[in-house]
Amino acid sequence: MSLQRVLVVDDDPAIRRMLVSRLQRQNIPTVGIATMQQTLEELRREPADLLIVDLQLPDGNGLEVLQAVKQLGISVDVIMMTGFGTIETAIEAMKLGASNYLLKPFSLGQFELAINAVIEQRNLRDENRTLKERLAEENNSTPLLYCSSEMERVMGLVKRVAATDATVLIQGESGTGKELISRAIHENSARADKPYIKLNCAAVPDNLLESEFFGHERGAFTGATSRREGRFEQANGGTLLLDEISEIPPNLQSKLLRVLQEQEFERVGGNRTLRVDVRIVAATNRDLLQSVEKGEFRQDLYFRLNVVPIKIPSLRERKGEVEYLVREFLRYFAQKHGKPTPRISPFAMEQLTSYNWPGNVRELRNYTERALILWEGIKDLEATDFSLTPSAVDAGLFPDMNREFPTIEQVEKRLITLALEKTGGQRTEAARLLGINVRTLRNKLHEYEGGELPLKQKEEIREEGGEEDQASKNALSFLLPK
Repeated sequence: MSLQRVLVVDDDPAIRRMLVSRLQRQNIPTVGIATMQQTLEELRREPADLLIVDLQLPDGNGLEVLQAVKQLGISVDVIMMTGFGTIETAIEAMKLGASNYLLKPFSLGQFELAINAVIEQRNLRDENRTLKERLAEENNSTPLLYCSSEMERVMGLVKRVAATDATVLIQGESGTGKELISRAIHENSARADKPYIKLNCAAVPDNLLESEFFGHERGAFTGATSRREGRFEQANGGTLLLDEISEIPPNLQSKLLRVLQEQEFERVGGNRTLRVDVRIVAATNRDLLQSVEKGEFRQDLYFRLNVVPIKIPSLRERKGEVEYLVREFLRYFAQKHGKPTPRISPFAMEQLTSYNWPGNVRELRNYTERALILWEGIKDLEATDFSLTPSAVDAGLFPDMNREFPTIEQVEKRLITLALEKTGGQRTEAARLLGINVRTLRNKLHEYEGGELPLKQKEEIREEGGEEDQASKNALSFLLPK
């Protein structure tokens, strides 16, 4: 990371001009200032990365500048210069936050060493901050869990493409784990030790998205009080995830296409062309090809992004993973929240498996964590502990409930159909699942015969039990409000 703005504060014009000129030749924007008052005014007007200040000033001294900067809460590195150096002033300057101390007269070589030391310290702080953010993010997210053959195929493709620099387009419904797949690509690539930067294109207003991509120069627009690096610069050498890529406005799509093709761009309000080396991973929960056909997304940009497509199946397409994921999430959150790992009742697991999970793995994860947090540690977890209310279960049985609420007859038909599908048409087993005897099920089948339900079976059925008990007479009455 380079210095974006430096202030040189010295009342000696010759020294001031020499240091400013030296920094500007290194393409570091630098301003020369003669007094303490001007320095504080300049810092209030626009922040700086580095302050190079003389100990003796016409209206104060460098130590007072350091104290004022500290009181104002301004974050800036400081190099103190003086021709009257003592151990005491050096110690005092360091206590007040100075990064280094130069005794006049000093050579330009010593000056450049001090500047490079500040840059290295800033880079180290940035790396530490990035590492802390990454660790915090990893601590707040579960690892990529899977056990199905569908996800095995996805991960096989991830491992193959990670070894290349090819652009990847990840498509999948919300909650399927697109960001985790993107991170897996980065961490298995040769760029793993370089930055991994994310940008949710849908979360940034259209008028600010270009600045988020490419950065901006000071004064480029109202509020642009200083130069700012964009996500492409931040990701230089590493990987940039462009999440919700379908939400990029048309006027920005052409500029993004140029960056993908040539790896170069200009900051907003700037005229200097910058080059970067960035691996792009794009993600979307929409069908981009349909957006292309509707004229909402550039075809050439789509083809440039769709070099290696990865389609993540929804959770309902890999139902066999639900039980595995629930148990893994319970173990993970039990450790996270300092609780024992609870058991889960067979009925609760059956309800979780049969639920449609429109929010996919993210929804299942949230339900499981909530159940674990509220669990009192006394009994097995039941369906109610997962907040699978009747409406939530019905959403799996009737995905269009919001448009038309089902009648009791429709619910009965649907439950009987599901029971017969689950048992392969075996009525005796289906009746057991429904909690009724075979005679009641047969009567229901006769009742609905000729209707919407294709339930007529040819096999002979051995009636179980004699007369219907009270529970059988009230078959499926659990659906009625109490």
